[in-house]
Amino acid sequence: MPPTTTLAPRAEEIALPQEPPAATVYTPAILLLAAIVGGSFLGLGFIMPLRAIYVRSIGSTAVEIGLMTTAYLLASFLAAPFIGRLIDRLGPSRLLWLGLAGHALVVIAYINVHAPVLFLALRAAEGVTAAAVIPPARAMINRLAPASRQGEALGLLSAAQEAGVLLGPAAGAFLASQVGYAPSFIIGASGLLLGAIAAFCCLPSDRPTTTTISRRQRPGLVAVGTFTRPLVLAYSLSGLIALPHGVMMALWSIYMLDRGASLPLIGLTYTAAALPGLFVAPLAGRWSDRYGRYWPIALSTVAIGAIYIVYGLPLTPIVLLVTCAVEGLITAIGRSALDGLLADATPAGAQGRVQANFAAVTAAGRLVGSAGAGLLYIVQPGAPFIVGGVICALTGLALFLPALARLFAVAKVETQVSAG
Repeated sequence: MPPTTTLAPRAEEIALPQEPPAATVYTPAILLLAAIVGGSFLGLGFIMPLRAIYVRSIGSTAVEIGLMTTAYLLASFLAAPFIGRLIDRLGPSRLLWLGLAGHALVVIAYINVHAPVLFLALRAAEGVTAAAVIPPARAMINRLAPASRQGEALGLLSAAQEAGVLLGPAAGAFLASQVGYAPSFIIGASGLLLGAIAAFCCLPSDRPTTTTISRRQRPGLVAVGTFTRPLVLAYSLSGLIALPHGVMMALWSIYMLDRGASLPLIGLTYTAAALPGLFVAPLAGRWSDRYGRYWPIALSTVAIGAIYIVYGLPLTPIVLLVTCAVEGLITAIGRSALDGLLADATPAGAQGRVQANFAAVTAAGRLVGSAGAGLLYIVQPGAPFIVGGVICALTGLALFLPALARLFAVAKVETQVSAG
């Protein structure tokens, strides 16, 4: 009898080749990279909840605030493909320290900006520098980590980001409420600059000497290189899930402020969302390495959509704070599995381009969310969150279609073929 088709790919069908027990993700190079990313996000966290409130204080409207986030994301989207090529040609460590240094200069420039149009230009510049931070860091993780533990390694990097966000927003918001915005911007820039110095001095130079991308057609795929079916699936999921996050980036601080939250409480919502990921992301990545990416991604996408719908309801700031913690837990599980899916389908030698494509599509999803958020906010403050949540939930439900579910198995088969 022919084999039956199941909705979700079975773990035994898609397991990666076993590596020696000594293979580990906790090498000095990977831990150093995670520390650099975590430290830079600690600095960046100081200004995360403040940008929207700061520009509102100088006379910007909700639509203008949304456009500023749009400028950041559009610039990031346009810069990502170029940066991806540079990563593969020059090596990720060089791009990383340049991105961190440039980001630090942009953040320190915020102090002297008092006109919305200038802030708009700086946000665009920040988008370019941000596109040169996470993609090279993730590409470097792909190269350093064992093939069978990519999800865990990327989960470790995600946990490092969350560790930085854990303290930065709450501390930055409290500091701004006491002594003004300038000290938070100075501390934020200092954290990014220290990360750039550490990356320049301590990370190994790893400029590739050969290109190892396979050009041949592989079974079950309609394309090769950086746009195979599994990669397109990972890109698409990232973009659609990022749409409600674009709403969050554009409006969360002023949304909470309009709900009666204080600056310190707004900062605590970022901390609440980051705390679960600090502990859960590496474990979730390791679980998906062993048992598959499908169910964590499908179920978490539906759940995240439901949470964003809850955000749009007329709830008190304290209830929203608790909801942020729940979102952080579910997001860490789904994001680690999605990162693993991307790693499964990445061809050898193309990590930079794949990570840049992933970042570009993520930025595009956030761009769409932020662009419409300001207009919907004028209609009804909770509407942007509800619309984004519905789109995210429908994306998760679409994954239950067998044709999409099978691509999760194809991604790991592709990795086995590449490794063989």
